[in-house]
Amino acid sequence: MVRSKIPRKSGACLHQLTGFFVSMSLLMILGSCDIANNQGGANGRSMPNIIGGAGEVLVVMDKPNWEGSTGELLQDILKEEFPGLPQSEPLFTVLHITAASFETLYQFHRSIVLTTIESGLEPRIRFRENVWARPQIMIQLEAPTGTALKHLISENEDRIQSFLVQYDRTRLVNLYKEQKDPILQKEISTHHQVRLAIPRGYNLDFSKDEYTSVSIETSDFSQVIQIYDYPVDGPGDLTVSKIIEQRNAITKSFTQGPTDESYMTISRMFEPIAYDLKNNDMDVIELRGLWDLENGFMGGPFISHSVYDAKRNRIITVDGYIYHPNQKKRVKLKQLEAIIYSMEII
Repeated sequence: MVRSKIPRKSGACLHQLTGFFVSMSLLMILGSCDIANNQGGANGRSMPNIIGGAGEVLVVMDKPNWEGSTGELLQDILKEEFPGLPQSEPLFTVLHITAASFETLYQFHRSIVLTTIESGLEPRIRFRENVWARPQIMIQLEAPTGTALKHLISENEDRIQSFLVQYDRTRLVNLYKEQKDPILQKEISTHHQVRLAIPRGYNLDFSKDEYTSVSIETSDFSQVIQIYDYPVDGPGDLTVSKIIEQRNAITKSFTQGPTDESYMTISRMFEPIAYDLKNNDMDVIELRGLWDLENGFMGGPFISHSVYDAKRNRIITVDGYIYHPNQKKRVKLKQLEAIIYSMEII
C-alpha cells in the first residue's frame, strides 16, 4: 500500500466554519447555556464507564414527537452527512427510546439527548457532563409542548451538533494521550518539533526531517498519519493552493503505489473541502476530501491540518488517510481526526 498523499486544484475555495465544525472554544459555542460537570457520583464515589459504540447518540423522546416533525428535525441535525467520505455516512448513529425505557444501562450511554415535555416548564437547554457515567455527555431539552420543543431544537441546531461533535472528539484525544507511544512521540518531535497523541499500535514507516509516516496496515486496510514541513516566506503562504501544491510535491517523492509510476493524488472528480479554524490556539487550514492513486485503482478519504509556525518560518502539515475498500470509514476517519486535532507545536 502507498504511504499517504493528496494534491488538488490550486483554486480550492476556503470556507468559513459553521455547523459541523465550529472553531470557537466550547464555552463560546454554548454561550450562556447551562453546563454541568459532575466529577463523581453520589457521596463522591467513582462513576461507571460509559457504554455504547463510537459515534452513537441515544435520544430519549416520546414516540409521537419522535415520529413527527420534532423528531425529524433532531434526526436531520444528528444524521447530517459526514464530510469528505466516499460513501454517505451520518455524523452519528442515532438510537431512540422513550422515557419509560430510560433506566439502568441506558443511563450509562456515552452521548444522550434527553427531552422532557411537561406543562408549566420553561423552554430550556442544558449541556451536561458525567451525570451517570464517565466520560459522558448529555443534552437536556425541556419544554411545555411538542411545538415549543421543536422551536427550542431549531434555535439551537448548531450548538447541539457542535457540542456532540467536539466532545466526541475530545474523549478520543484524551484517550490517545493516555495511550500514546513514547517512541513515536520522540521521533516526531525530534524531526518536526510537533507533539501528537499517536496511540500504541502504529508502526514507524519512514522518518526524516522533512517527512515522517506512521501507520496501521493489514492486507486490505491502511490507516496512515504523515507529518511534513517546509520553509515559507511568511504567514501569507498558508493558503489552500500552496498547501496542495507542496503536499503534491512532497508525497510524490515519498509515497508510492504498487508500481513506480503510481502515486497518491487528490481526486480530480471532487474538490477538497477547506475549513479555516482555530485549534490549540493555532490558525489552521483543514482539508477534507478524497484521494486517488495516479496510474492505479485505489482511493479513500483524507483529512489534513496545516499551520504556520512563526518561530521557524515554516508550514507544518499533519494529515491522515484511509484505505479500506467497500467498508464504512467514519469511525476510522474520526480516529485519525483525533490524532490530528491533538497537534501542538513545541
